[in-house]
Amino acid sequence: MVKLKFIATIIVFSFFSKLYSQSVINVESKVDTTSIKVGEKIKYEFSFSIDSLTDLNFEIRKFNPPFEIIEDFQMDTLLNKNKKRIIKKYFLTSFESGSYSITPPLIIRDNIIKLNDSIVIDISTIEVDTVSKKFFDIKNIIPVSKNNEGWWKKYFITISFIAIIFLLWILYKNSNFFNSKEIKITPPIEKAIQALQHLDFEKLNSQSDYKLYYSKLTEIVKAYLEEDVKMDAVESTTNELIEKLKLLKDAGQLDISEETLKNFRSVLSTADLVKFAKSNPGSEAAVMDKKILESVLVDTKEGIPAPTEEELLQNEIYLIQKRKEKNKKLIINTVKFSLIGTLVVLATSVAIFGWEDVKDNVIGNETKALLEAKQWVTSTYGAYPITISSPDVLKRLDSDIGQSFEFQSIENSFYVSLVTKPINKDDDPQNILLNYLKEKGALNILTQQEEFLLDSGINTLRYFGSFDYVNEEGDSVKKEYSNLTFFEKGGSQIITCIIDRDNKYADQIITRLQNSINFKSN
Repeated sequence: MVKLKFIATIIVFSFFSKLYSQSVINVESKVDTTSIKVGEKIKYEFSFSIDSLTDLNFEIRKFNPPFEIIEDFQMDTLLNKNKKRIIKKYFLTSFESGSYSITPPLIIRDNIIKLNDSIVIDISTIEVDTVSKKFFDIKNIIPVSKNNEGWWKKYFITISFIAIIFLLWILYKNSNFFNSKEIKITPPIEKAIQALQHLDFEKLNSQSDYKLYYSKLTEIVKAYLEEDVKMDAVESTTNELIEKLKLLKDAGQLDISEETLKNFRSVLSTADLVKFAKSNPGSEAAVMDKKILESVLVDTKEGIPAPTEEELLQNEIYLIQKRKEKNKKLIINTVKFSLIGTLVVLATSVAIFGWEDVKDNVIGNETKALLEAKQWVTSTYGAYPITISSPDVLKRLDSDIGQSFEFQSIENSFYVSLVTKPINKDDDPQNILLNYLKEKGALNILTQQEEFLLDSGINTLRYFGSFDYVNEEGDSVKKEYSNLTFFEKGGSQIITCIIDRDNKYADQIITRLQNSINFKSN
């Protein structure tokens, strides 16, 4: 008996010890408003404090209907001495009118929860004025004429390149930038005579002026002899130069008279006196000496034997080399100007239209080309016939589920699949679609649905969404899809369009294809 009393005492003591060990958690909650309209959001927050050393075991659950979570914020933890405060915030909404209470969606295990009063939210509907506002039938479709505003933008790049070509032609005709002057070899005698004629003798006022004048006279003649007579003249003294001319005369390499040699020596001697003895012959003598040298040059030129074939060949080679240099300059400058012009046009085009439009028009876009094709192929497919228009005829494939057709492949930016098969009441179109996408390699599939109405009046569901696809190069590509399933002509027809997500022509090309669907016999 004593033993039983002892055991009972132990049990009672354990119960009250456990009860005592449970702590009371005070949970507080608040909202930014207690009255909203259907669809408006509420900011809701609850919090509680515990000992910082306490290992709390709690769980966040869903809110009771009709409240739905718009945004779920991360849980905050604030420390204050030996206390830890936990705060959780939400944005909530409801699409049902009425008065509903909100309590924290919280379960704390092994503790007693003490809640403050639950918060009642009044949700009212949006009033629609059906008395003062009249309702009208939907208006018929009004045809709209084609908008040609900004047509020039479409052809801007083409027009710009035409302008560049025209400008190149103008520059080629009127500028040395592209077209160098005609290559012409001026004979040495002409260069020497022209140099003498341009030599100014009217400003001979001082001895230094005469020295400069006669220095240029001798330089012109000696340069001519170097170039045309092929003799060492520039570094030669007067006596040496005359002796070299006599040797050439005696060797029969220069037919020059003694009178010419005498006159040449006379002018050279005068020049030596002016340059080295500070002589001043006077302006009349200076003019006469220039005329004498002109006649010496002419006589010397006439005395030079006719050029050999080898010399003529060297001149021809020189001309050919000059022409090559001219053509090279023309090519280089044309390329430079074209590159600069192209960069300017592209930069201007990008600034006006954006990079994507420029890229699509210059480089090209596969989907854009398909969309803008003047004529699509309209054809009827399958034993349970469906007629659609597509950029090209759909290719027939081997299939176990029915008759299968496709345009391009999922690797392309635009892909179409068509399957016709007998009706199976157990078929779930959405599951069939998802399994089909998985077989094609789709990952992270997101799907939505909406009602779809053909121009013919046939109504069905459209499944659409996105998925990730790893292409043959190993790159991850974001794809979008649109799927329609029909039950017509005694069978089912499944059409799936898949296109790159970033392709801005996606909606247009899919709309064009889906609008072409009909089930009339051709």
